[in-house]
Amino acid sequence: MAISPLRRPVEQVQPPPPRIPGSVLEGLFVRGLKASGRLVEELAALGYDIKRPEMDYPVQVWQRAAALARQEAFGELNDEEGYRQVGRTLVNGFAETLVGRVAAVALPMIGPARAAERIPRYLAMMGRADIEITMSQVGERGRRLHITDRYNRPDLMAGGLERMLELANAQPRITVEERSADGYRLLVRW
Repeated sequence: MAISPLRRPVEQVQPPPPRIPGSVLEGLFVRGLKASGRLVEELAALGYDIKRPEMDYPVQVWQRAAALARQEAFGELNDEEGYRQVGRTLVNGFAETLVGRVAAVALPMIGPARAAERIPRYLAMMGRADIEITMSQVGERGRRLHITDRYNRPDLMAGGLERMLELANAQPRITVEERSADGYRLLVRW
């Protein structure tokens, strides 16, 4: 009778955390919020120096910077609405960056349905190729998005998608249907 060697469980190696392109932070802080004074100093303390931008940043720098934007620019709002406004401001500012103009120019021509189908591509442009999106159609003018994203608040994503669809000539309504540590589910209607 042969004795089988002990089998060790295969360790699952976690991919490294994503890095966020400098153009995303530029879009939010330089072009969107037009950061100045104390906000610029606080951002530098977090690791984002708007005067000497880097090519990309650890996602943790992005998270802390987004939380700072929410607090400083939208402190009078509750968390959900504050982060939604950060997302809207991000898309407005990102649309003014060199990378963002490419997507923004096409949005009015392709309309909301095709824009929604391109969400994974747009997120990859913003440095988030790690996000997995499962999309299902809800009627003619709606999509349900299951998004695996451990790093962004769902409200930030909802606000950004709202603004993106507005740029595609729609009047969107986005509801956060579910939240978990690994992601969230959004109902997108226009």
